[in-house]
Amino acid sequence: MAKRWYSVSVLSNFEKKIAEQIKTAVEEAGLEEQIDEVLVPTEEVIEV
Repeated sequence: MAKRWYSVSVLSNFEKKIAEQIKTAVEEAGLEEQIDEVLVPTEEVIEV
């Protein structure tokens, strides 16, 4: 089965919390085989 990806929009500063909730829900539902990873992209900001 081909893998798909999805994007979820969340409020700023809630990204990690939502990612952890998704991971917990995946484990509780036994969907580890269908969902490979939950990724929160980050960007390092350098002020000059």
